[in-house]
Amino acid sequence: MIDIGSFELMADALVSTTAAILIGAALLEAVIPWPSHLRLSAVTPLLTRLGHKVHRADGTPRQQLQAGMIAILVVWVPCAAGLWSLRNLALSEPLFDLLFLLLMIESRPLRELAHATSSLATQETLPLARLQAIPWLKRETGKLSAMGMAKAVTESCALRLVSQWAGPLLGFALAGVQGAMLWRLVPLMNQSWNRKDPTFDHFGRAASTLYQGLNTPVILLLGLPLLVSRLKRAALLWRTGTLWPNPIMGVLLTLLVDKCRLRLGGPRYYQATLQRWPVLGQGDDPSGESPRKVLNILQAIGWGWLMLALLVTVGVLLRG
Repeated sequence: MIDIGSFELMADALVSTTAAILIGAALLEAVIPWPSHLRLSAVTPLLTRLGHKVHRADGTPRQQLQAGMIAILVVWVPCAAGLWSLRNLALSEPLFDLLFLLLMIESRPLRELAHATSSLATQETLPLARLQAIPWLKRETGKLSAMGMAKAVTESCALRLVSQWAGPLLGFALAGVQGAMLWRLVPLMNQSWNRKDPTFDHFGRAASTLYQGLNTPVILLLGLPLLVSRLKRAALLWRTGTLWPNPIMGVLLTLLVDKCRLRLGGPRYYQATLQRWPVLGQGDDPSGESPRKVLNILQAIGWGWLMLALLVTVGVLLRG
């Protein structure tokens, strides 16, 4: 017969574990409709202005790179110090961690974007689809066809889910709230000082390098289940993916298009300049449903890892 007292003790212990906090935050974020101005991504314009003030347009590439490194510290150090102070003052550290992580992750806006794209990516509503996608895309949208819109949004949804949902979750699992903040702030700095903008070509290099480094373990975890069923073609898929400007992200996109039988990549305009990116996949052109399909696959994999972490945690508690 199960000891009720022991069961309650185990339940109390489970609530404060990392796995429980991760799942709790992910569940709450999926159902709570946070206003856009309360999301952390709302600070992107502030970071962009900071970048324009800190970097010297007349400086050498080395000086601009150094300025970019200093800017990362200017953003990160005060935030980390303030977070440490607030957490020490919290009455309940697990509750503080849960609420903080809830503010760090953003997947609901991506699902809303994918849903809107499936409804608007038609010839009749294409101008409206272009307008609603502008905040999410760095490329120029004025010349995009319905298929081009679906392709751009599919790529953006995959990229942003890694950086603003899976990344902070892994960061918290590895290093607590400080890790979650690091995994969330670095992508925001990379977006704000994006090297696709010639102004930040050298200034944004440090943020871009750190961003790719932090993305690597996240993408390896998300891509592993997709790769297991494609071991015979793993080397080919890996080589194809590394042709992408962001190689590790290219590997994940290659695995996704292979599973979904899609074709992504190709030419696009950034700052009125045509750039020819490699084509990934040999399937059909994306449709309005493609962004939602890619999101569902990635989040299903993410939830699989979360459930595995919870099972391991329960097993450890039962043995203890």
